[in-house]
Amino acid sequence: MDVNAEFELIPYSGIISVTFGMSPAQVESALGAPDSTTQSHLGQRVEYRSFMNIAYSSTDELVNHIGFGRQMVGVKYKGLKIFDDSTLATLQALIAEDGSPYTYLGFIVLMKLGFTLTGFHDNDRSQLAITMFPRGAWDARIPKLKQFQM
Repeated sequence: MDVNAEFELIPYSGIISVTFGMSPAQVESALGAPDSTTQSHLGQRVEYRSFMNIAYSSTDELVNHIGFGRQMVGVKYKGLKIFDDSTLATLQALIAEDGSPYTYLGFIVLMKLGFTLTGFHDNDRSQLAITMFPRGAWDARIPKLKQFQM
């Protein structure tokens, strides 16, 4: 997969070509075969394509996680380039859009958008990543979330 490929993030849905609830065959039809596939510690199938990963529920093998590393320069949300040079500006824009950011184990959790971020708040470019999750995925962790402050 080309690291310059463009992907528009759609909260609680996925990206244009891959949405939550798709099967591995549907994802392969949309994106091509994965570069590699592994099993997570939670028993989930995880597929890797360049610096993108897609995880499937361990119960029904349907997409429940879409993640991008900083190398995927074409990742956007409402025209905002997620991995642009200004990580602080990206973080501020996403927080403003969400309105109520949280933190959990070093991740910023944007519950209204369905995104988690890492590397943005501590300006660690080597750790920059964004992950999308479906509705309900973080519900069990809500009591453990702490309000994020810049």
